[in-house]
Parts: sequence; C-alpha cells; structure tokens
Amino acid sequence: MFVAARSRSPQFGRRGQTGFTLIEAVVSLMLLAVMSVMSYQAVEVILGANDRSRGQLEDESQLHRAWQVISRDIMHLRPRTFADGLGGVERAYLTDPSDFGLRFSRGGGPMVRSNPTGISRIEYRINSEDQLERLSWPITAAALNTEGNRVILVNNVIDVEVEQFSRGNIFSPDWPPTNESHHLLSLPRMIRITIILADGSETTRLLPGLDFDPNPTTGLTGSDSGTVPSGGTDVNGN
Repeated sequence: MFVAARSRSPQFGRRGQTGFTLIEAVVSLMLLAVMSVMSYQAVEVILGANDRSRGQLEDESQLHRAWQVISRDIMHLRPRTFADGLGGVERAYLTDPSDFGLRFSRGGGPMVRSNPTGISRIEYRINSEDQLERLSWPITAAALNTEGNRVILVNNVIDVEVEQFSRGNIFSPDWPPTNESHHLLSLPRMIRITIILADGSETTRLLPGLDFDPNPTTGLTGSDSGTVPSGGTDVNGN
C-alpha cells in the first residue's frame, strides 16, 4: 500500500518593501526645495539687516567727523579779510544770502614760508551731488585764481542752515545782518548750524564764535563800514 506523498509546493513569503515610492520621493524633494528657499530668504534678510546697520554706522561716523571739522574751524575764527581775486575784499566772515554758503578766515594752521601767518580761508557749500564739501585756501591766495583743497564731509545733504547771533540778541541767517552795520572784520559771537539729510534726519550744533566787532554801531542800514585795503588785513595789521 502506497501512501501518496504530499507534495509540498514551495511557499514564497512577501518580502518587506524597501526605499520610497515615486510620490514620496517627489514630496520629499518639494519639501527640501521649500526649506532651501526659506533658509536662503532668512540668510538674505540677515545680510540685508547687517548691510543697513553697517551703512547707518558709516553715515553716523561720517557725520561725527564732519562736526569735528566744523567745530575746529569755528573755534579758530580770525578777524582777517580775504582778497577775492577781482580787486575786492571779502569780509572776515560772511554768508551767501541766495544759497547756502559760508566763508571765513581760520587760524591755527601750519606756518610755512608761503603762508607765515598760518591763516587760511575756509568755505562750506553743497555741491551738485548733494554733498557738503569744505574748501580751503592759504590767506595769501585768491580763490578765483587758485583751486582750493577740497574735502567731502557728508553725503546726501538737502540743506545746511547757518544762523549767527547778532547784536540784537537774535539769530540771523545772514551775516552781516541786514538791519545792522558791521565792520569788515566783525565776527559773530555764536553760530548755530543745522545739517539736514535726505532721509529726513537733521542734527544741530551751537558753536561759540568770536565776539569781535571794531564798530559796535546798532540800528544802521548798510554793512560795509570799516573798509580795509584790498590786500586784506587783520586786527593786528598783518
């Protein structure tokens, strides 16, 4: 008697799936792309903030240096006229009533053979590129015939307001004031300067001048009293 042998067919178990499906791979790539864009934007924002902060610091440093230069110049005011190169004489200190412009004589410079007094002529103005610039000449030179030493102090300047403390105890935008008669060598006792920038910010300094007025006459119209020779002299006759 034969017993039929039970045939055993090979059983194949399901093997566990490994890896990602196509959809899972696409979703992962999309998430990675979104995260990369977000990371790039975050880095860009941080770099932009750093650039703005650096720019603000540079602007503040530039303005601080400009005030140092202006303060030193005003501190060394001198009662000395200046030959304009056309046979005339400029006041020791004067402003331009039509536009911002400030010119005065400054002492305290190096005493060299070409300029033994150490006095120079200083001019502040706003150029065509909206920059506050400082020009200087030796007191023995003529501004029209000599190119002055030019230094840019502040960028993006809209206006500079200069006011001088007058005999009437008020601040006047003009020097000499229109209602007062002043000697060519007269200087303001106090000067208030305001720098207005393109971003709307403004800074003001009140600087001590030099209380020097050889002709303290008040209430007179006309501002050219006390004419001096065209070569230009100071109070000591130099």
